[in-house]
Amino acid sequence: RKLSDLWRDATEDPAHAKNVNCAAVAATIAACEKAGCGRIVRVTGKGETPWSIFSILINLLGSHAKTWNYEGERLLRACTLDYTIVRPGVMSPDAVLSPKSLALADDGGDLKVSAIPHGTIADLCVEVLAYPNAARTTLCAMTVEEGEGADAYAELLPAVRADRRGVPRAEPRGG
Repeated sequence: RKLSDLWRDATEDPAHAKNVNCAAVAATIAACEKAGCGRIVRVTGKGETPWSIFSILINLLGSHAKTWNYEGERLLRACTLDYTIVRPGVMSPDAVLSPKSLALADDGGDLKVSAIPHGTIADLCVEVLAYPNAARTTLCAMTVEEGEGADAYAELLPAVRADRRGVPRAEPRGG
């Protein structure tokens, strides 16, 4: 946030959360529909529950970044295209995977926040495309204690099911 946000429309900035997390999703959906793409894979963030304390703090300090992320997710759920939303932990190029430490929760389920390498999430984004059962789903992707998870997403993805919770699918506000 900038002091000038008090007297100008901050959403005119192309880097504003509304433009990045919602308007860009709408443009991506339109482009994919026009091109005949079968599925959109989108990385968002854990904590898209609008009323969690962390979402409230991030929204207050970061131009409603979580609000707009959630609205972008709602756009995906409302469109006719298949989607896979990936909500990773703290992505870091320096994070190291321990053996048998990958974990997934489908249906927007919750896992304890953990560090996960960027490349691991990139691999997941590509790998989900080979699993029709991972369409129209929201995946929480984290790491767990060594030995409590899997070595590869191929071990976890066959069990993934489409979103089943009552996630709001109404047209987003202000988009």
